[in-house]
Amino acid sequence: MNPTANIRLDDTHKFSWAVFICLLLLAAWFVNRTVGDLPLKVAVHFDDAGLPTSYMTAGRYRLFIVLFAVVLPIALVATMTSAYSRAKDMKLPNRDYWLAPQRIAHTRSFLVAHGIWFGSLLVAFMCFMHWLVLDANRRVPPQLSNQAVFIGLLVMLGCMIAWIGTLMVAFRRPPRDT
Repeated sequence: MNPTANIRLDDTHKFSWAVFICLLLLAAWFVNRTVGDLPLKVAVHFDDAGLPTSYMTAGRYRLFIVLFAVVLPIALVATMTSAYSRAKDMKLPNRDYWLAPQRIAHTRSFLVAHGIWFGSLLVAFMCFMHWLVLDANRRVPPQLSNQAVFIGLLVMLGCMIAWIGTLMVAFRRPPRDT
């Protein structure tokens, strides 16, 4: 195995952790900074016209959004990191190649970093949804922009397709010369 490949992988791993931690801190700051701007009764669920159908108190909403924007991504990344960093037998394309003793550390590290990027994507998406709820509750009466939700979902879908595509490309057919 090429020693410079390990250096690049370790740097990428550190970078993915740094991005994830920064996003978590920004999310916590963003939520705590903006929840105070919400009314005591927060519109949280909307119909297809963007009109509210369900409300919760500002305190409950704060807990809800912190759970989904910070705690859930941490739990997800912790679970994937724990599972992938110790896994010996995984269902992967070309698994005999990627799980060979000389490559398994690289495979595990890639999967951990890939899971961290998924957690980062989830944090960003939940902050976007929080921003939409903030915007909806600034209006009288509250109204959610369905166009913004649709655009956000399209961006999230595009990111998920790229995330899955990266995973598929990473574990494509192994080179013939190894």
